[in-house]
Formats: sequence, C-alpha cells, structure tokens
Amino acid sequence: MSTRALSLTPRQRRAFGLLVAGEIKIAIRRPVGLLVAVGIPFALLVIFGSIPATTRPLSALGGISFFNLYVPTLMVFVLIAVGLTGLPQQLSGYRQQGVLRRMSTTPVAPSWLLAAQTTVSLILAVIGIGILLGAGAGAYGLALPHDVGGDFVSLVALVLTAAATIGLGLLVAAVAKSPQIASALTALFFYPLAFFSGLYVPLQEIHSQLITDIAKGLPTGAGFNALHAAFTGHSPGVLPFLVLAGWIIVSSLAAARLFRWE
Repeated sequence: MSTRALSLTPRQRRAFGLLVAGEIKIAIRRPVGLLVAVGIPFALLVIFGSIPATTRPLSALGGISFFNLYVPTLMVFVLIAVGLTGLPQQLSGYRQQGVLRRMSTTPVAPSWLLAAQTTVSLILAVIGIGILLGAGAGAYGLALPHDVGGDFVSLVALVLTAAATIGLGLLVAAVAKSPQIASALTALFFYPLAFFSGLYVPLQEIHSQLITDIAKGLPTGAGFNALHAAFTGHSPGVLPFLVLAGWIIVSSLAAARLFRWE
C-alpha cells in the first residue's frame, strides 16, 4: 500500500466511506452473497445444533462433539463464501459494464473500488462469524476457546484465512471478463476448498493420508486445522500459518499482476 493511500485527506476519507456505503447498499439489494455467507452457515448451525446426537462428545472425534468440530468448518465456509461469491462477480460485472474504465477518468481511483469491495467482504465475514459464535455458544452450548492463547490463535487464523480467500477472489476477478466467467472460475475453487475444510465430511473421519496432506496445503484446510486446535485447547503449530501466508502472498501478487481495469 502506498504512502498516498495511507494519508488520505478528510474529504478523501469521506468519499471512500460513501463508496463503501454504496457497495453495502448494492450487496443488500442483491442478497445472494449475503445469503450464502450468512444465511447458509447459520441454517446449518441451527440444523446440526438441534440434533441431540451431534452435541454429545464422541470418542471417535477425540472426545469432542460433532457440533464443536463443525463450527470451525462453518467459520471457514463463511470466509470462502465472502471471498469467492460476491466479490469476483461484482468486480467482473463492473469490468463488463465499463465502470472500472470510467472510474479511471475521475478523481476516485479504481483501486478504491477494490478496497471498498474488500471492506464490504470483511464486514460480511465479521457478521457471519459473529452470528455463528453467538448463536452457537448461546443456544447450543458451543465451547469457545477458553484462554487468551486460544483466542489469539483463533483471531490470527481467521484474519489469515480471510486474506487468503479474498486474495483468491481477487485473482478470479482479475481474469474474469464477465460475471458468467467469474461464476465458472469460482466454482472451480469453491467446491474443492469447501470439501477440504470438512464441510461435506469431517476431515477427522477421512482416513486417507493423501487427502489429509492436501488439506494441510490448502488455505481452507489450514484455516480449519488452526481453528480446530484453538477450539480444543491445543497448539496448531506454525505450519497452518505458513501455508496461509504463502497463499496470501501468491494469490495477491498474481491478482495484482493479472488485474485489468478494462
């Protein structure tokens, strides 16, 4: 980020705030991203939390319940949805409509639109994860990290996973010339990443070293492993964070290199 971006004038900050507010209004009027990022994870939380068998500790899962195992997966799912649903489609739509090109002729830099979209994505992520944790702990007895170390690990894991998934979303937006192409490319990322976060089958129930190794090398698998360790009071080690940092660097550099305003 440049020095100019870090030293905005009050007028520029107000303009950026209005841009973010406009993007929030658009997101509300087109609630698909909101539904996927907030509605679906919350619905899954309610479904699994309402089944008594899922909230009982299981020896096969190391003495924790399926519900406590699944909530970190849902948190990662929120971040996948935020990074790979609304953001690429919206930016590719702006490219197709010529919005990015026209913005380059105004005092508002097109990069501000990227920053505004990223800000909206992060707001959605905070809302979605906040609802999951609040409802899970308040209504279904979700065991949250119970020490400062666990809280810190969870926060770092969430921030890095969000940065990695948003980086992938920006990479899709960088090369997609239309929302249709963005949707197709998103699907190539979305479903495998969801699988390796444990959304369809808990990773602990997959007795395959190959799948386990692949999951450890993907941002969603690494994010889940770090969150799962924090929620169960264990140390995740440095590997998940190194994996997430690597994905952030690679996806961000690739997106910056490939992004086209027209």
